[in-house]
Amino acid sequence: MTDEEVSEAAQNLKVLALIKSANNYNRYCQAQKTREANEKLEAFFDPINSEIISAGKWLLNALSKEGLARREALLEKYLVHKEDHNATTSGLRDTISTMENSARESTQQSGETIRSLETRIDTLQQQLSSIEQYIRNNYGVRVWKEIKNKFISKAN
Repeated sequence: MTDEEVSEAAQNLKVLALIKSANNYNRYCQAQKTREANEKLEAFFDPINSEIISAGKWLLNALSKEGLARREALLEKYLVHKEDHNATTSGLRDTISTMENSARESTQQSGETIRSLETRIDTLQQQLSSIEQYIRNNYGVRVWKEIKNKFISKAN
């Protein structure tokens, strides 16, 4: 510092003392925050408290179980074992395949029934037409109309 700066500083010693104490307090607060952050970081990296390690231990423990116990342990955390998943999906595929086959068979049976009924209806219509022609030729149109009206009124 120059002589003038030393002289100026000497005149403002009270202000400098205030600034120095404020600066010291700020350094103290910053050191406290740094210490807290370091403690949190150490706790995070501590293997005993690590959430990742505890989750891995839990998963290994759950997977070491067999059957229903393993399934229940995994379902507690909403997880599913690969074998259970594969069994379920293959079961669903089998069910869907069975349903598709049943639907296909039902459709085929319905189609056969419809064709059979259509053939029967055609046969009955041909027979009715032959009966109509016979009655018209041998008994007249008036008799046919009477028979037709009698059966149509009973059908309704």
